[in-house]
Amino acid sequence: MKDHSFYQYILTLRGSKNAEGVFAEAVFDDLMFPKQAQSYHDLSDYIENYGTTDMKLSVFDDLYESYEEWRRF
Repeated sequence: MKDHSFYQYILTLRGSKNAEGVFAEAVFDDLMFPKQAQSYHDLSDYIENYGTTDMKLSVFDDLYESYEEWRRF
């Protein structure tokens, strides 16, 4: 199992021409984003309280599911 943070996973999606790419760019541009976080709860709390309009929770939910799958392999 990989021990990478959600932020590290998100960086792999930068430049995509879809909602995930927009989310990834918003995360990259947010200097305060918790770069070491792996916990769904910590990340969703941050996005709810400090996220921009490009950080949609529905997109985050899908990305977090993909992140967990990515960490397994």
